[in-house]
Amino acid sequence: MLALQTHADTLLGKVINVADGDTITVLGDTNPPAQRSRLAGIDAPEKKQAFGNVSKQSMVEQVAGQAVAVICN
Repeated sequence: MLALQTHADTLLGKVINVADGDTITVLGDTNPPAQRSRLAGIDAPEKKQAFGNVSKQSMVEQVAGQAVAVICN
């Protein structure tokens, strides 16, 4: 039997930038510098693709300036 052990770190901080519909930058509460994170499970169009700006704006409206917890694995 093979036992898999996983360890996920959690980054607590504030969203300081939204690059596109699935990529944000978070400034950690306790461990700067800022970390760029691509969100798992989201397949958003890139900025230059159709609806890319709409996708980015939607993410901005939801998370820009918000306190977040990012689980890193």
